Amino acid sequence: MPSVSRLVLDFCRLALSDNDDGDRYYMAAHELAENVAKYSTGTRVSLDLVMTEQDGVYAMKIHARNETSPEKLRDVAERLSELKRAPDALEFYDRLILETAGAEGISGLGLARIRAEGELEIDYSINGSELTIIAKGPPRRPTAST
Repeated sequence: MPSVSRLVLDFCRLALSDNDDGDRYYMAAHELAENVAKYSTGTRVSLDLVMTEQDGVYAMKIHARNETSPEKLRDVAERLSELKRAPDALEFYDRLILETAGAEGISGLGLARIRAEGELEIDYSINGSELTIIAKGPPRRPTAST
C-alpha cells in the first residue's frame, strides 16, 4: 500500500498540470500533516485536500485539524497571527530561521514555509481544544482539465 505522502503527491500531480504546483501543495500538506501528528493530544485528527473551481478559477485548499493543549493553542495562535500579519512572507520566514537556529522545540518554520515557499494563504480557527489550519491558493498555472 502506498504511503499517505505518496497518495497526497499523486493527488496533487493528478489535479494540477504542472509538477511544480503539485510539489508546492504537497509540501504544504506534508508540513501540516507533520504538525497534526506532532502536536495532537487527542484522537481526532484530519487532513483534507480539496480542489475547487468557481467560474473557471481553480484553488487548492488544505485543512488540517487536531485537538491540542491550551498552551499549544495559545502558542500557535500567536505564531499564526504574526505570520498572517507579516507583510513580506519570505522576510518573515528568513527572520524566523535566524531566530530559531539551534533552538529545540516549537519553531513555527513549517507554517512560515507554507506561506513563503508555497505562496499560499494561511488561516486558522480555534474551537474549544480543536485547531484548524487552512492553507489555500490558486495554482500558478492552469489545471490539467483546462
